[in-house]
Amino acid sequence: MKLFFLSCLIVSLSVPDSLDLKVERLHDSIISIDTHNDFAMFYAFPEEKHTVAKGQVSFELMKEGRLDAAFFAAYQEQGPCTEEGHARAKWLADSMLTALHRYAAELSQQGAIAFDAGEVRELKKQNKAAMLLSIENAYCLGQDITLVEHYYKMGVRMIGLTHNGNNCVADAVMDSLEWHGGLSPFGYEVIKEMNRLGMIVDVSHASRKACLQAVRSSRTPIVASHSCVYNLKQIPRNLTDEEMIAIAGKGGLIQISIGRYFLSFLPRDQVGLPHLMEHINYVVNLVGIDHVGIGSDFDGGGGIVGVENMGRMKAITRALIEEGYSDREIAKLWGGNVLRVMEDVSDFARSF
Repeated sequence: MKLFFLSCLIVSLSVPDSLDLKVERLHDSIISIDTHNDFAMFYAFPEEKHTVAKGQVSFELMKEGRLDAAFFAAYQEQGPCTEEGHARAKWLADSMLTALHRYAAELSQQGAIAFDAGEVRELKKQNKAAMLLSIENAYCLGQDITLVEHYYKMGVRMIGLTHNGNNCVADAVMDSLEWHGGLSPFGYEVIKEMNRLGMIVDVSHASRKACLQAVRSSRTPIVASHSCVYNLKQIPRNLTDEEMIAIAGKGGLIQISIGRYFLSFLPRDQVGLPHLMEHINYVVNLVGIDHVGIGSDFDGGGGIVGVENMGRMKAITRALIEEGYSDREIAKLWGGNVLRVMEDVSDFARSF
């Protein structure tokens, strides 16, 4: 009798419940995309000291968590806006992008770099992860407009205007000083060139003025690749209602980050999926399901209880179902919205 009950317990623990099965079936039919991670720095420079947890990102973890695609960012910390500073930033960005190409080539059976929405869909059919390339901090551009096309040719399809300090493109929301009053004249040129080539403008980390100016000046939808809601956690890095309404008004996206820093003032071990849902629900109620998604910030400070790495991403899907979102809404939030923006940006570039 004891053996019978023990065997029943083992079976009950190993067999997924009906909601888990629904999650798996849903992921079979949708495309899920994460718009920001910081894997590249760790992979390209493993000897460097890092202040946040690493090892949250890989093609293998993407498969485990049913994540189909992700933007892998080449990040440079803001330094002096000098010839030497810009040269080092360019070297860092180039090194990380080269490393990402190498990673994809070495693991070609598991994933590949995608350059457009069609390639993301094709890799999904092949059961492979899609790596999309981005830059976090346009510091690497210096004041050289030709470098925008240089990075496009390296496969970059999204550039974040700033990180935590002002650069020659724009003011940063975390900087205590204002250099440009938002975008610099060069920053307007950069956005115009990104529009021409077919690159998404990313305003996470940009100052409030720079964000709103970018929305107005860009001819295509813009994205906040990893930010949350200021009214729910009042820190500079989170977006105000004014910013979110403006971004959505141009067809853009607010990509909610999976990190305690963005979500709550509670201790890290108390921040989980309910807090993530609170921010998602806020954006949906403010601007609609067509303008929200996920930008994890894994390997850059991301991670909450229940979604500690890419291998746990499908837990978000389960939470969305429990929250009452329909399959169609989940498909939009997880990747449909990002694919739509990618296509809008590419279509505009092809119109030249």
